[in-house]
Amino acid sequence: MAKVAQLHDNIDRTRDIVLARENILGRAEDATIRVENNVVSRHHARIACAPGTQAYFVEDVSARGTYVNFRRIKGRYPLKDDDRICVLRFYNVHPAELAKMTPEQLKDFTDDPRVEGIKAVADFTFVHAEIKETPEAQAAAAKAKAQGILDKLKALIGRK
Repeated sequence: MAKVAQLHDNIDRTRDIVLARENILGRAEDATIRVENNVVSRHHARIACAPGTQAYFVEDVSARGTYVNFRRIKGRYPLKDDDRICVLRFYNVHPAELAKMTPEQLKDFTDDPRVEGIKAVADFTFVHAEIKETPEAQAAAAKAKAQGILDKLKALIGRK
C-alpha cells in the first residue's frame, strides 16, 4: 500500500500525490510537491518516512509555519490517516487571537470562502491508498526491463 496526499491548492486544483519516502513541500524548483504561492517558503515542510518503518511524519522547516489539523506544529509531527496538513495565509489576525482559536474555529475560518481573515493556501489530506498497476502498465514495465537487459548484453559483447 502506498501513501498518498491529496492536495487542494490555492489555484483550486486538486491532485493526488503518491509520496516518496522523502518529500519537500515548497515553491522551489527542486521541491517534490510544488505550491506556487509566495506564502509558501521555498522549502516549507518535509514529509518523510521514518527510517526502517512505514510511519510518515511532517516537519516544519519554514518561517511562517505548517499546520496539522489546524494547529501549528513544531519540529516533527507523526501523521495518521485523514490528517490535514495546511499552509495558511492570515489577514489582519493578531497572533494572540489566533492562539486562542480552537482547531474547529480555525477550520471554520479556512473552509468558509466568505471569511477574509484566514485562507488555506495549500491543504493536504494524508491517506493510505492501494495503487494497482494496470496489466498494460505491468507489461510495458516488463518489456522495458527486458530491453534494458538485452541492451546491456549487446554492449558487453560489443554488438549494436
